[in-house]
Amino acid sequence: MSIEVIRDLRGLHSSIARHRNGPLNTAASLAIVPTMGAIHEAHEALVVEAKKNANIVLATIFVNPMQFGENEDLDKYPRSEEEDIKRLEDKGCDIVYIPENKTMYPDDFDLTINVPKLSSVLCGKERKNHFQGVATVVAKLLLQSGADYAIFGEKDYQQLLIITSLVKDLDIPCQIVPINTVRDNNGLAISSRNQYLNPKQINIANNINIIMTEAAKNFYNVDINETISFVRKSIEKVGINKIDYIEIRDNHNLENISNNNKSNARLFIAVYIDEVRLIDNIKL
Repeated sequence: MSIEVIRDLRGLHSSIARHRNGPLNTAASLAIVPTMGAIHEAHEALVVEAKKNANIVLATIFVNPMQFGENEDLDKYPRSEEEDIKRLEDKGCDIVYIPENKTMYPDDFDLTINVPKLSSVLCGKERKNHFQGVATVVAKLLLQSGADYAIFGEKDYQQLLIITSLVKDLDIPCQIVPINTVRDNNGLAISSRNQYLNPKQINIANNINIIMTEAAKNFYNVDINETISFVRKSIEKVGINKIDYIEIRDNHNLENISNNNKSNARLFIAVYIDEVRLIDNIKL
């Protein structure tokens, strides 16, 4: 059976009903994989995980304007719809939902969802309102689809915690399923933005995971500030001179941790290689 491409909300509801074997039979489970397109190996891994959890797999492609700031790359964000659909179909996705802006945000739309505590640190410090846009669009997609499961990767770990929190606090009956960060053969976290990197820049970026892994080996033997200093110096040494943040925070709530209680620690990094912003993280 070929993948079904849906572009409006009524069509989405009809398609899901058919796949669930009719409006009165909701026994078949549904997993959703929200994306902004530019499908790559990490998205494909999300689809594979979705198939393990549910009978029906729905992927969404929507470049969400609400989560981009004024000087960010909304207009430049890669769009490759035909190739995206083919890659999703090859991995066994049943439905792909590609709504227009007016479907997600009608002219009279006047609501945002904010998870303030989790959104105020790390990427949220510089990318104001970014996570409001993420939380709002994901909440809409979960409610529009009635998905039983939603699959997200740990590369965007802060996003994962925010979505988990909003689902819990809004009583949305959907289980969030995380998967490990998908990396290439050199350990670089796979991201849509990697395609902006030239070969020289990729060689530089490959050092990020190497440095994080080395820091993790010694984390429990040294002071937290020593770990951060090691990571900073190592990153600068390989030629990355613009660092957004290097922080170690609690794995569950993103709060600061102390040397007296280093359990549940996670290292978070955001850097620029020329104009390309890359993020990564690792459990310590």
